[in-house]
Amino acid sequence: MKSFTFTTIIASICTILSPVVPMIVLAILMIFIDTAFGIWRTVQLRGWDNVLSKKLSDIFGKIIIYSLAILMAFFVEKYIAADLIAEFISIELLMTKIVAGAVVYTELKSIDEKYKQVTGKSFLRGLRKIVTRAKAEKDNLIN
Repeated sequence: MKSFTFTTIIASICTILSPVVPMIVLAILMIFIDTAFGIWRTVQLRGWDNVLSKKLSDIFGKIIIYSLAILMAFFVEKYIAADLIAEFISIELLMTKIVAGAVVYTELKSIDEKYKQVTGKSFLRGLRKIVTRAKAEKDNLIN
């Protein structure tokens, strides 16, 4: 009987959190990519001797803080502000998506800064140029 109750509780928690899991996974993925770029930058500029375990352990704090921020936004939106937000905007989980977007943007800027320190170029500007060219080409094909 205890096993059934524990399984039911875990299944209920997973069901409640299922809409927010992809956003948390994306945030964690961005943290790992940022960490990889940080290691790359350190190795390129100062060598392997300067890759410190203390700096690498900061990953876990970021994961916890970002995940809790996304979860908090989800719970506030789902159980407190859902009706109010739905009166004005019909986008589901808007507040949660905004918080997750802010986390992703923060990590992207951090990655860009590290890339720029090593190469002297911004990959975000390069990406923006590629998207602009692709859009122009698409417009030319349509017209």
